[in-house]
Formats: sequence, structure tokens, C-alpha cells
Amino acid sequence: MVKSRFTLASDEFEEDDLGKIKKSRFLLDGTRKKKYLPILIVSSIAVAAILVVVLITTFIYKKPELFKPSRSKTGEDTIYSDDLRKAVPETGTQNIHLTRGKESYFKGYINDAITEFNEVVESDAPDEEKAIALTYIGIIHDDRGEYNKALEYYSRALRYDKRNPVIYRNMSLAYRHKREYQKADESISKALSIDPKNVKNILLSGNILFEQERYKEAKSQYEEALKISPDNSSALYNMAITHLRLGDEVSAIEYLKRVSTVDKLGKIAHLSYSKLGIIFTRHRDYELAEKYLKLAISLNPNDAIDRYNLGLLYLKQNKNREALEEFLKAEELGKEDGKILENLGEAYSSLKEYDKSLEAFKKMLDINKRNVKVLSRIAEIYYDKGDLEKAYEFYERITFIEPATENARIAYLNMGNILDDAQRSDEAIAAYKRALAISPKDDAVYYNLGIAYKHMGKPELALESWRKAHDLNQDSPRPLLAIADYYYESKHYDFAMDEYQKILRRWPDIQEGHFNLATVYYKKNLLDYSIEEYKRVIEINGSNELARKSYINLGVLFSKREKGEEGLEKGFEHIQKALLLKPGDAEALLALGTLYFKRRMYDRATDTYYQVLKATADSKLIAETYSKIGSCYYEQKMYRKAVQAFARAVEEDPTNEEIRMNRKVAMQAYEEELGKD
Repeated sequence: MVKSRFTLASDEFEEDDLGKIKKSRFLLDGTRKKKYLPILIVSSIAVAAILVVVLITTFIYKKPELFKPSRSKTGEDTIYSDDLRKAVPETGTQNIHLTRGKESYFKGYINDAITEFNEVVESDAPDEEKAIALTYIGIIHDDRGEYNKALEYYSRALRYDKRNPVIYRNMSLAYRHKREYQKADESISKALSIDPKNVKNILLSGNILFEQERYKEAKSQYEEALKISPDNSSALYNMAITHLRLGDEVSAIEYLKRVSTVDKLGKIAHLSYSKLGIIFTRHRDYELAEKYLKLAISLNPNDAIDRYNLGLLYLKQNKNREALEEFLKAEELGKEDGKILENLGEAYSSLKEYDKSLEAFKKMLDINKRNVKVLSRIAEIYYDKGDLEKAYEFYERITFIEPATENARIAYLNMGNILDDAQRSDEAIAAYKRALAISPKDDAVYYNLGIAYKHMGKPELALESWRKAHDLNQDSPRPLLAIADYYYESKHYDFAMDEYQKILRRWPDIQEGHFNLATVYYKKNLLDYSIEEYKRVIEINGSNELARKSYINLGVLFSKREKGEEGLEKGFEHIQKALLLKPGDAEALLALGTLYFKRRMYDRATDTYYQVLKATADSKLIAETYSKIGSCYYEQKMYRKAVQAFARAVEEDPTNEEIRMNRKVAMQAYEEELGKD
């Protein structure tokens, strides 16, 4: 899942009842995409810059997710394998070397064991004993991961005893370790032809089939094992996992519950409880999920995965304190487990416990200091915390560890983003060019490069970069939108209009494109066209932020275009729709107050403006609102209150000359009123 980040900034838009143009920049498709949108027609609000800091990283990160109780590295449900390879058959003989070899093997004196087993093979012992000795030597090599040597010894053992199912079983295991499943299948089939009721061999046969994704055949083998041994916990558990692979979750749950009744306090019961906890968490049956995870923990209190999963369950219920407690326990128990630490890092981050998240990821670095995935994640968290220097430092480390790689390219991109955010556009451009040196046909880099050139005041180079980005990826409208936005911002409205129209002919459902074009039409006083474009924005998505702003703008436009009561009624109707989407919205309330003002409903207007003051902390918006309150009082000839309101407005925005002039006019009227008295 790719993360995105965007910032909001403001730009002046001088109109009587119409205000700012918001501009956003964001990041998509694996790299940061910054885009300025000339958008909002509302009352003259100076919108403070807001930084929403989610910086793209080298890798795609997901939200914290559940661990599987099988402890599968691939994250898939896996079977329980109970092989017991060392259970070789006993004999009635008293061969001293065979006895000593077995004793040495089980005590861990492996070299002594091999010596004793070789004595058996080189003696005149019976063939059955030689087969056992060779099987043990094969097991020793299998334990060491020397599977080919193990197979050599098993083959030699079969020369002495072709009817020994244990040899075939161990041979099957060695082939299974080598992932030579056909030979593994053949070997365990021979064992079963000799001893068809051996449950462990039937289970092994099912496991080999399962690992080949032959789930229906594996299911048949597990069913056969359960006919012989109905309470075999391994067979029950493996049947449950096989049903999960076959998509039958209901049957899987029943088998998992049966495991807990027959195993009760064992390892497989623990796995079953863990798995049930995960299943019910996914079903959002949090009460049952908590019950089973706590049962799993009661059987094994030191299992970091269960603690983590219980913490995640609490996190899903917004029980953040309980979640944090479990995550801390999981971290202590799994402090040397890289996968646990990685997931805990994400979990802490989701709780906004950034210091703990950094601590978990840095522990991963202690395990592997050259882990670029971790370095990148640490950089992102520092960015989230607003520590740009540290974020830059960790991205830079990636470029030293893996120069001229894809990871380095992404790191240079993010370094460029950080430098550009710090208004060091020339250095940002250098970083983007390093990314281009690794991948010269990267449209995303050219896109961001254009933004940096724009910040440097080099529009020709910005336009050239965006055109290159479009040439490299003609399926993306963003470079063309950036060009159109630039023309709008530089007040080349005809060029901007042409560009937006071209974009929308090809991508008719780009909501922000219609929003931007509506703004251009307004600037050109094409009010009918502007209204139609805002309506199109709402048609595309009537419940998001752009729809809310469109309703506000339509309210203003209708009251401006259609004089008299009809226009005001339509204006009120659209502003109310905006307030339904976001109750108490300061922008909508300000527009609503303006409509009351136009109706000369000054008391209603004043009350609405005071609601705006409660809904915002933005100083320029507060200044404008006090100014409008002052205008209401002035129209009612309440000059003293008007002066007070304008004075408050000046306190909030001392640079606004228009408000100063209004205060001066109100003061003159107040003094004249005093003179008459």
C-alpha cells in the first residue's frame, strides 16, 4: 500500500466575497507528486500552511497486520509438522556398538555416535542392525542440512533392509527438505505400502501434498489419519489449515475448536487458539477474538506473536492504552526477532508513539545495520516528527550503502523533497538530478523537478520538466495539471482554460480539474460556465472536500449572478448543503453570514459571524470575520461597536490596509455621532 503526503498553502485572490485559492501537493505511485491547484472560491480567507507529513519510502508499507500462529515467514497459513525422524525401530539384539552409538547420539556426542555406527556397518552384524546404523548416520547428516549425504546413507541402509518403513520415511523427509516433492511422495508411499496404518506417515504424506498445494489430496490423507486416530491433534490442526486454503472457514473453525478439546494444554492447542483469535479478529468479533488470544497466552505467556496480535486487536477497538501495554510486552519477548520488531515499529507509529517506533526500528538496525528498508522507514518517521535533518541523514545513508540502485533513486527523490520543503530548491534540484542519473526516464522525478524550478522562479525550466514528465508517461494527467495550474497562477487565464479543457476531454472524471476550470471561468466572469463546472464536481463525488467547497462556491455564485430573493435563496440552499457535509465549517458559515448581510439581516449575519470565530483559529480568517462584524454594526449605525470590531480585526491582521480604512471610516462616523450629542 503506497502512502501519500500533501501540504496546503494559501494564495491571494482579491474579490469582494470571494477569497483564496488553495494549492495542494501530494505524493502517489511510489514517489512524491507535488501539485498546485488554483481552487477555492470562498470568502477572503488566508489559509495557514498545514503540513500533513507522510513521506514515501523505498518500500510500500502496510498498516500493522496480524501474525499467523503458524509462524510462517511468508505470512500464509501453514500446517503443523510433527516428524519425529529419530524414532528408528528397535531390535532384539544387544549389539554394543549400536547401543553406544544411540546413547551418544541422544546425548549430543555426534562424532562418537558416528564412530560407533560405523563399527556396526563394518562388522559382521546382522543386516537389520547395519540398516539401523546407516539410518542413524543419515539422520545426523539430515540434522546438519547435508541432505544429499543423508540420502546416500539411507540408500545404503535400504540395501540391507528393503522392508523398513522408517528408512523410507526418513528418505522422504530428506527429499522434502530439498523440495524434491515427487521423490518425497514416492518414498513415503513405499513406507505406507509396508505399514499402511502408520498415522505419522499418513500425516507426512498429507504434509508433502499440502506443500505442493494439492490441498484436496492432502485433505484426504488427513481424513484417513483421523479415521485411525480421531483425536490426533496434528491431523485436526492440519485439516483446519487445509480447509482454510480451500476457502471453507466454517469447517476450519470447527476443527480448530476440536484441537483445543483433545490437546488442551499442548503446543497445537496454543496454535489453534492463536489461529481462532486471528480469524475472529478479521470477522470483527472482538469479544471472541480476545477470548481465544488470551487462551493462547495462558498456554504460552512468553509468545511475542500472541501479545502483538492481542495488542493489534485492542488497537482496532481504539483501546490504545491496552494496545500499548501488549505491544511493550511483545517487544520485550521478541527483542531479537526482526519481523516482530518491524511490525511493532508500524504499530507504535499508528499510535503516534514515534519515539517507541524509532526504538523498535533501530533495534532492527542493530541486527542488520545495512537494512535499507529499515533506514527508509526511520527516515519517514523522523519526517513525521518534523525532524527533517534526521530524515535527510537516514535517506543519505541509503545512497552510501546502495549507490546507483533503485533504493538510492527513491532516497534521492525523498532527499529532494525534504530540501524543497526546507526552501533549498537549488539543492533539491541537485538531488533530483542524482535520481535521474540512476533512472533518466523517470517521469515522477521530472514532475518534482518542475516544482522545484517553479519555487526557484524559473518557470521556463519548470514547464520543460513537466512536459518531459508527460512525454515519459502520457497516462498521467498530473504534469498537464501542473502546467495548467502555472498558467492560472501567473494570470494567463486563457492558456489555463485551454489546458484544463484539454485535460478534461481526455480525463472527464478528474474532479479537481473541473474545480480548477470553474475557478478560471469565474475569473473570466463566465459565471454560467463556472456554475456548471462546480455542479460537475458534485456529480463526480458529492460527499468529499471538493464537493463541500463547490457547494460554498455555488452559494456565492448564485447570490452574485441572480439578483434579488431568488439568487439569495439558491445561495442559502447550497451553503446549507455544505454545512450538512461538515457541520460548523468556518468557510461555509462565513459565506452564510455574507448572504444574511446581503439581505440586510444584520443580526443574523452577526450571530453567524460569531459562530465562525468559535470554529477557527486562523488569524486572517478571524480578522476578516471581525471586519464583517464591523460592517454589520456600521450598517446599523452602531458605530462604537463597529470601531471595536474593526480594531479587533486590525489586531489579528495588522497588514490589512482595507480593514484599517474601514476602522478609520467607522471612527469618523462615531466621532460625528458624539459631536451631535
